[in-house]
Amino acid sequence: MHPITVRTMKFDVPSADEFHPLCIAGNSALSYTHLATGLYVAYLEPFFVKSLRRVMDQIRDEALREDVDRFSRQEAQHYQRHIDFNKAVLAQGYPGVEQRIDVLRRDFEGFLANETDRFRIGYIEGFESYTTQFALQILASGLYDHRRTARSIGELFKWHMLEEVEHRNVAFDVYEHLYGGYLHRARMCWVSQQHMFRFVADCMQLMSSVDVARHGERCRITTRQKVLMATSRFGMRARSMLPGYTPHKYAIPSNIADLSTYFTQLAQSIR
Repeated sequence: MHPITVRTMKFDVPSADEFHPLCIAGNSALSYTHLATGLYVAYLEPFFVKSLRRVMDQIRDEALREDVDRFSRQEAQHYQRHIDFNKAVLAQGYPGVEQRIDVLRRDFEGFLANETDRFRIGYIEGFESYTTQFALQILASGLYDHRRTARSIGELFKWHMLEEVEHRNVAFDVYEHLYGGYLHRARMCWVSQQHMFRFVADCMQLMSSVDVARHGERCRITTRQKVLMATSRFGMRARSMLPGYTPHKYAIPSNIADLSTYFTQLAQSIR
């Protein structure tokens, strides 16, 4: 089995009536972060796939070309499954969210039309340098198995985070292979991560403000929660921008192999 396994998955998706926003450990900040991230990646990951296709002919290493192909196929599966779940989120009719998504869509269209390949590959690497760290941390926490985490979204994100770990080296290796350069890489870490967090923060606020009226105070995101989120992100963001950063140095826990086997067995097909 190739370490970057392409799995065709199918997850149970709640209907609009079954959906409840406090779906991650019953926690408002964690839940809205995940819901907003799901909305974001539905547009981010098609951008990844299109950007990598544009440079595929420039990749001279055959093994790396295979990894890029598998990375792209994993990402294509991710955004399709998140689109399935996002239908339940968008059916809640959150005022302003669709408009914010339109801005996001135009952003990625602009990146494809107006930016360079170096910008786009740097963007991908900057994003992946954060999500690899986040995936390792969140999987180790057991959050997706929490008794108050909705099984449907818990399984969706657990699979997604597993595959973030599996393809953790690809974007970094492509960037180094084609371009290299520390300062540009560090800048693109900042650009891509800020782009994501700005969108996530906007959508969290839009959704939470509506749900406080619908479902009560449990849906409010407190100032303390915002500070804790910013603090938890700071170390990972700073680490991604260090001169010596490389995902090849991560020690991968043994339970990742068990998780890989679990989702491979659940998959409708594998490659």
